[in-house]
Amino acid sequence: MRIHDKNPDQEEGINMTPLIDMVFLLLIFFLVATTVAQEEREADVKLPGTSSIQPLSAEPRQVIVNIQEDGTSIVAGRAYDHGALQELLANTIKTNPDKEVLIRADERGLVKYLAGVVSVCRQAGVNQFKIGYLAEETK
Repeated sequence: MRIHDKNPDQEEGINMTPLIDMVFLLLIFFLVATTVAQEEREADVKLPGTSSIQPLSAEPRQVIVNIQEDGTSIVAGRAYDHGALQELLANTIKTNPDKEVLIRADERGLVKYLAGVVSVCRQAGVNQFKIGYLAEETK
């Protein structure tokens, strides 16, 4: 004898148990993997020394000048006034004429700060420089 369902229009709910099991397994896996990586880093290992060190990467092709909102010029994490910046750029261009200069100015700053750095670049002998900006996506 067949038993008929009283409410045949109701659908069965989705079984969430396998999904919850998978999430917990992934969570446990990542916790264990992270712990192992930390233990390997903390191993008391004295690395061997070498007499000559050569970098694996090439020297950067650009000198990046960041201009902050207040007009401070920063190159490689160090603040420069216009005289020191001109000297730095002149020495850099003298040793490597193919070096590019990228100027990144804060949009909240005044244009005169950007113009001042452009003037310093010209005085230092930089023939071409780039001005960094973010391109807005076309809608």
